[in-house]
Amino acid sequence: MEKSEIESLRKFYELAYQEDDSSAVVVVEYGDIDYANNKTIKEFQKKGYELIDTNAFGEGFKQIGEFLVFAKKR
Repeated sequence: MEKSEIESLRKFYELAYQEDDSSAVVVVEYGDIDYANNKTIKEFQKKGYELIDTNAFGEGFKQIGEFLVFAKKR
């Protein structure tokens, strides 16, 4: 999967989530995600966001990474 495809999917997901919550942000993380210790998750939490969803992506049966979906805490 090419980076341009991944970015297109990221934008698609972000726009879809923003229909429900305008604060939604979708971030691409490559590799396996350790949710308890992930730097990106911690950075967004410090800014007042919470992780509301994830979506894995890859090629064939091989996972390459995940889309992390954040929204401002209410």
